[in-house]
Amino acid sequence: MSDKPRIVILDDDEIFASLITESLGVDCEVVIGRNGREGIQLCLGGRTDLLITDIGMPELDGIQMLQEFQKDPRLTGIPVIVVTATHFSRQNRSDVNRYPQVRDIIHKSSALDAIVQEVQKALKEPRGSGPEPK
Repeated sequence: MSDKPRIVILDDDEIFASLITESLGVDCEVVIGRNGREGIQLCLGGRTDLLITDIGMPELDGIQMLQEFQKDPRLTGIPVIVVTATHFSRQNRSDVNRYPQVRDIIHKSSALDAIVQEVQKALKEPRGSGPEPK
């Protein structure tokens, strides 16, 4: 088993998922899925240190997937970073932030360096510590 952190990336945009994978470099083991259903299976299929997910995906979107995570104790402790092209209103943001494992919501237009910094920050937090108040 690898000592590298295992990160699951969920995004139906293959180019964006590849860019994040490339930006994380060789320091992480990265697994990519295209929707929330795949995400649940990937997270249950092996140790997952962090999940990076889009919101708008086919079959099971990011919000529906987070709802499913709440039903399974094996999934509730996995830290999540939401990286999305969706423009959030204050209400939308609070809907996502109500899930305790969500560490941050980042817009896809953010620099990849900023996304990688948030990933590194989330990986350093003790598991189950929850997000800081926003």
